Amino acid sequence: MLAYLARLPLFLILAGIAALAMFLPAFHALLLEDHTIARSFFYTGILGLALVSLTGVAMSTGPRRTDNDLANLFSLFLTYSVLPLFLAIPFYEGLGTTSYLNAYVEMVSSLTTTGATLFDEPGRLRDSLHLWRGMIGWLGGLLMWVTASAVLAQLNLGGFEVTATAEPGQGGTRFDRFERASASRRLGRATVTLAPVYVGLTVIMWLCLLVGGDRPLVGLVHAMSTMATSGISAVGGLQNAQSGIA
Repeated sequence: MLAYLARLPLFLILAGIAALAMFLPAFHALLLEDHTIARSFFYTGILGLALVSLTGVAMSTGPRRTDNDLANLFSLFLTYSVLPLFLAIPFYEGLGTTSYLNAYVEMVSSLTTTGATLFDEPGRLRDSLHLWRGMIGWLGGLLMWVTASAVLAQLNLGGFEVTATAEPGQGGTRFDRFERASASRRLGRATVTLAPVYVGLTVIMWLCLLVGGDRPLVGLVHAMSTMATSGISAVGGLQNAQSGIA
């Protein structure tokens, strides 16, 4: 299974993860008996998984793809520009009172963890939509952490060009004596190493916010947005939360 996934482009893997992630807000909306939002996420997730599966099967029968950092860098470009088109579908359908362009911009903002939002009034969005925004920001933060370690560092981008040449005689020759691991193996290794830390810290922060008095959803969104530095909130900011010092 892992060998099969390693043959797929990074963008396709991320699209599959995004499709799977849609079932969580779908289940959450179902518990709240918000069937319109539940159907939006469920149907979009099913459609996304079907398209990803069919594309993956079609690509697996062709020649082996080029496994290098530049290909993964291009996948990152597609992730931040094209994937939000998919992420915005259930948000747009579930909200029903905004344009698709606004939904797309909101998803770009969440995925890139910039924190800019077009919905300053938190009451306009249902809880499941707040959860979706928080999840996308959280996944975007994890994606950036993993790719910074496994992709950008190898290309001396994103600030790593400074550390790569900080020591005399080290620029461009440090790893010449060693065989570099494949890009897919480095991505897998970085994910296995960093994801448990990221998830664990998020859970700890969430529990602390629950003890402090936050509602479960509000605490979860704030915990995820803090870890991802996205600033996403289900109540319009930390100043409106129940936890903290009175």
